[in-house]
Amino acid sequence: MELWEQMFQELIQEVKPWHKWTLTVDKDLLPNSLKPGWLQYQQRAFARFQCSLCSRSWASAQVQVLFHMHKSGGKPRGKVKMRVFAQRCQRCDQSPFEVPEFTKENISRILNNLVFRILKKCYREVFRSMETIPTIKEISLEGPHDSNNCEACLSGFCAQSGSGGALQSPGLPSLPAISSPALGTAIPMPSPTRSGAPVDTVKGNARADAVKENAMGNKGKALRQPWYTVSTKAAILPTHWSPRPNTHHHVERRIQVSTWSEAPCCHTVRNLSCRNSNACCCFFILIIVAVIIAETIQWTST
Repeated sequence: MELWEQMFQELIQEVKPWHKWTLTVDKDLLPNSLKPGWLQYQQRAFARFQCSLCSRSWASAQVQVLFHMHKSGGKPRGKVKMRVFAQRCQRCDQSPFEVPEFTKENISRILNNLVFRILKKCYREVFRSMETIPTIKEISLEGPHDSNNCEACLSGFCAQSGSGGALQSPGLPSLPAISSPALGTAIPMPSPTRSGAPVDTVKGNARADAVKENAMGNKGKALRQPWYTVSTKAAILPTHWSPRPNTHHHVERRIQVSTWSEAPCCHTVRNLSCRNSNACCCFFILIIVAVIIAETIQWTST
């Protein structure tokens, strides 16, 4: 039980570091028997058993784990009660119910599922999808479930009919991956959406794949040089905004282009102005020459 408590504290502190939760074992915990304000979560898991009389060992994928959880109103604390249903040896007469043994990996998966339900039911966190992370079956099991020697089945809480869902008492209405330092592994968590419409990741991936294919197709090919002159000035404008923290803006560049078709117009205007100025100068020179010739003729005649 110490390992369960340690791993639960590591997981809950990772998502709610300032909140205090406790996990305790309650052997009298009954399924679907909830006090007001309490919630229930149950899961089937794989575990091993060993008979204390004949030392016979067996494995089962129908081990029922039951949790009752409660959050103290608006206060940053809560508590979880837990019960693991036992099984007994089918060979020994009047054999006691044996406590199952779980691997660390399966304990981590079960507690991750529990923390997901705490976030959703107690903290009203919104997840786009939340699927139960199954436990790992170490061996292949054959044959029907031994319901005559299963504590959950004998208590009317059949393990084969449990779906692993979260139940709720009448009183009250998946995170990036949660890692377990005890195991050094991370278990995938359903993608959360806080508000608004969910992000269409399929279309985004399709666009990324198309861009990647175009880039690979153009690799090694010389790009055709444009026939127009390009200005080095460019305006950088944001074209995409994401509500997530540390947003990276995608930018586009709007390039100012001046084509060759604009240049002849400029040169034509300049040539016309030069021609007009030359014509004016010639006109004034002719007038001056005419005046000089007229005065010379008059002076000669006199």
